[in-house]
Order: sequence, then structure tokens, then C-alpha cells
Amino acid sequence: MLEFFVENAGIIAALPLWVFLIITLGRNLAVYEDKKYTVWLTCISTFIGFIWSLFILFWTFGATEPFSQNMYWINVGALKLSVGWLIDNLTALMLLVVTSVSLLIQVYSHGYMNKDDGYHRFFAYLNLFNFSMLGLVLSSNLFQTYIFWELVGVSSYLLIGFWFRRPSAAHAATKAFIMNRIGDFGFLIGIIAFFYFSLQWWQNSGEIYLGFTALQPASEYVLSVAGPEIYFLIALAIFFGPIAKSAQFPLHTWLPDAMEGPTPISALIHAATMVAAGVYLIARAYPIFEASPDIMMTIAWVGAITALLTAIIAVTQNDIKKTLAYSTCSQLGYMVMAMGAGAMAAGMFHLTTHAYFKAMLFLCSGAVIHGLSDQQDMRYMGGLRKHMPVVAYTYLIGCLAISGLLLSGFWSKEKIFSGLYDAHHTALLVIALFVALLTAFYMFKSYFLTFEGEYRGHAHPHNSPKVMTIPLIILAVPSAIIGFVPIDKYLGYVSEHHESLLLPLISLLIAAGGVFLAKALYTKSVRPLKLLNMDTYYYWAIDNIFLPITETLAAFDKYVIDGIVNFIGAKKRFESWLLSQLQTGQMQTYLALLFAGLAGLMLVFVLIQWLWM
Repeated sequence: MLEFFVENAGIIAALPLWVFLIITLGRNLAVYEDKKYTVWLTCISTFIGFIWSLFILFWTFGATEPFSQNMYWINVGALKLSVGWLIDNLTALMLLVVTSVSLLIQVYSHGYMNKDDGYHRFFAYLNLFNFSMLGLVLSSNLFQTYIFWELVGVSSYLLIGFWFRRPSAAHAATKAFIMNRIGDFGFLIGIIAFFYFSLQWWQNSGEIYLGFTALQPASEYVLSVAGPEIYFLIALAIFFGPIAKSAQFPLHTWLPDAMEGPTPISALIHAATMVAAGVYLIARAYPIFEASPDIMMTIAWVGAITALLTAIIAVTQNDIKKTLAYSTCSQLGYMVMAMGAGAMAAGMFHLTTHAYFKAMLFLCSGAVIHGLSDQQDMRYMGGLRKHMPVVAYTYLIGCLAISGLLLSGFWSKEKIFSGLYDAHHTALLVIALFVALLTAFYMFKSYFLTFEGEYRGHAHPHNSPKVMTIPLIILAVPSAIIGFVPIDKYLGYVSEHHESLLLPLISLLIAAGGVFLAKALYTKSVRPLKLLNMDTYYYWAIDNIFLPITETLAAFDKYVIDGIVNFIGAKKRFESWLLSQLQTGQMQTYLALLFAGLAGLMLVFVLIQWLWM
């Protein structure tokens, strides 16, 4: 029976696509007459996908080999590219995370967006995004992955710029789209280069072209053919995709600006699914990266720099959503760092725990903003625990989880710390522990400024409806306990961790130190900090370095390159004009020229004879 769900896993992605089409064409199908049609269709399709994913999860417990089903899409000569789905433990885990988190966010969105004029359009975009993300997770090869990778980017652009009449939202959507295109261009170049060097191997092996199940031998072949230097560049180009999608340095600045979208989108895209797609791709294409120690070290340090830099920036934020956005960048840095250090299972473990508690934190912030008439500045909050107890306590659970204080985040972070320790990456371990201190500090800063003390704002706080608070309560359960599930063992990449309790104890003490520091500084007063904004440095670099270089190149192109081309053209025009004066078509003119030429030759002959004598 379970084989049926595995063999037809594509239906999980097809359901939201069908709902997207129904809502889009809903004016002719009476869907727009009642908002309940839209939300029920959306939630039922995702709920079916969630149940389907559970059956697939149960199937993986007894499976010995991955299941792959493919059908050729492009078959021209040596080029054979296909689409289909691959079911293994990694796919099952991501399907469960995406469908479960999406379902709760959709229920929450009904309450949050109920009075918005674009309600149906919002849910149409939401279903398009779910189709794209689930298609990405189910993809069996790099070619198909790239198709859904781009669809995810388009969907996120539509959702970030949902309130497109706001200039800030339109700008944020454009920025996210452009910065992701930079990464996607590198990703595409990497896929093409990898395919070019491995084409002969795919032809001889009989495997599905660019299929994930055969990436390890294909990567070894490319390494032997291209050499370590070229292979490093190929793997680096592929890594550019995750750099942009998972908001890693230096392409991380789009994510905080993307908070201009509706808060449920912040929870869905920027906490649980889209930004996790980059980390998922690293895990899925892990054999490519594992073949090069240099690219693994590059991945680890990109993640470490991102985790540290964005944690420092998060400390300075006053906007509750931007604090969570920079926190997301930092936690994604943790995951990428773990992947680069060889602790792939630890990175995926933290991705799973983070999906639940960060989605809950974003939804809590949305409930706060909703209850304060769109106020997002924490300096004008405070004392909201009295007005929003459910939101306050679920937010507190999220803060404890992300800070690594015994709830789910503690267990997944401990796996990362242990992985760094086992791989003897001392410098990375020190950075990771320091980021843990900053994480506890800025998260509890946000909690104390928002929910404790006295209210400092001017709005009239009101509680959220049950349609918004019930998803928070449900999300609080996995946020607290999912860390006890041995996800690393389920993925089959268990490393031999040390037995000492010293490292977990150190991480607990560091997190507790961050909490007490935040409590000492922010329970009774608001201490302003200077905002850090990486865009300032990017704009300076563009104005003072990039633009002068491009202006110089433009001048060189205009006056030198174009000048040479124009000179050649003018020379040819002059020569053709001269010839046109001679080519009159009149016989008498040609005879006159002939006799003039002969006369000239005779004159030259006479002069030569005279000079010779």
C-alpha cells in the first residue's frame, strides 16, 4: 500500500498547482464569491500533501534503496534530460517540513489577510509557491531542480511585492529578484559546466542525466577530467545558487528588505522553505562538493562569516521583523557552515528545527504587528504579555529554542558544535559559540522589549483571533520537542561524536549568559544602538569603485572601440565613393581612363630613360 504513495508522489506538488489554477480562473467558477472557497481549497490540498508525506515517511523506514521515477522531456541526439521524482530519506524529511509548516501558515493567513483586497491573489501566489517548492524537493536531477529553482524565485518575487503599490515593497521584490538572479546565473553556469565535462560518463553509464543518485561517480569523473582547479570553479558556481537563495554573504542583503511582504510570507518563505532550499540543494548535491576539500572549506567559511556578520547586525535592529530576518540569515549560516565542515546531517537537523521555531516566531511577530495597528518598532512596544499571553508564551518558547536552551534548537546546534569539534575546525567552533551568545542576546532583547515592562506605544493593543493563535500553539509543540527526534540518524550520516558533556555545557552557559545580559539591559529601558546596514557599504562600493570602472570602460568603448570601427567604416565609404566615381557605365569614360593610364605609363617610361641617361 505504501508503494502507491511513493509511486505517485508527484501528486503532492500537483495539488497546489491545481488550486492555483482554480483560484486564478475563479471569477468564472464562483470561487471569488466566498473567501472560504479559496482558503479551504488551499488548506485541503496541503493537508492531503501532508498526509501523503507521512505515508512516504513510513515507507522510508523499511526501504533499502531510493525510489526514482523519470520520464524524458528533452531527447535530442546525445541530449537526454528528464523530469520525475526521487524519494529517499532526505526528500521525505523536507516534504514533511514544507507541508506541515505551510498548512499552519495558510490557516494563520486566513485571519491575517481576511480584510485585504488582494485576499484571493495572495492565496493564488501562495499555492504557486507551494507547487514550486514541493517540485524542487521532489526533483530527481539537477536539470529539473533548476526549473523549479527559478519558479520558486518568481513566486517569492510575487509574494514579497504583494503590496506592490508601496514603493518599499516593490523595491524589496526587485532587489530580491535581482540578487537571486546573480546566484542563479552562477548555478546555471555550474550545471552546464558539470554536464559538459560529464556528458560522456552519462552516455556510457545509462544513468538518468544529472541524476542525484549517480552524482558521486559522475563527480569523480569530472574531477579526473577537468582537474582540481577547474572542478573547484564548477562547484563554486553551483554553490552560488545556495549563496543567493539562502541569503549568504555577500548576497544576503535582500532577505531583511523582503520583510516588506505580508508576515505569513516572512514565516513561509524566509524561515521555513525558500531560504532553506539553498541548504537543501547543498545536501542534495553533496557528492559534488565533497569531492573537493577546497570548496568544502569555502562553504564552511561563507557560512561562518554570514552567521557572525548577520548576528552582529541583528543585535542593532529595532524592527521586530528585521531582527528575525537577520536571525534567519545567521541560522542559515550555521547550517551552511555545518555542511562545509562535513556535518551534513547536523545542518539538515538544524534546518528542520529552525523551520518550526522560526516560522512560529515570525507568526508571533505578525500577531504583534496586527494587534498594534502595523507597528513594527520594538521601541514602541513593551508589556504586551498582559494583552497577548498566547503570543508572548509561544514567542518565549521560540526564543528558548533558537537560543539553544534545552528545547529543539539546543539539540540541533549541539550536533553542529560536535561536528565542528570532531572535524578539528577550532576557529569555526569558536565563531559558532560566539554567534550562540549573540543569538540568545538579540532574541531575548526582542522578547523583553516586546512583551515585558510597560507599554511604550500609542496604539491600543488587542489580542489576535483564534485562527491566528491556534497555529502558534501547534507550532510550539515541535519547536519544543522535535530536537529529541534523531534526525541525523534518520538521514544516515551519523558521525562519531565525542562523549564529553563539556561542549553542550559550554553552549548552555553561553546561551544563558546572552539571556541574562539582555535581561539586564532591556527589561527596564530601551538602549539605542547604532544600526548596521551592509547596503551602505555596497552603495559606497558601487558609487566609488564600480561606477567609475564602468564609466571608464564605457568611454573606452565609445571613443576607442567605436572610433576604430567608425574609422574603418568611413575608410570603406570613402573608397567606395572613389570607385563609384569611376564606375559610370559610359564607354567613353572607360576609354578616356584607359588612354590616360597609357599616357601616364609612357610618361613614366620617358622619365626613367631620361634619368638613366
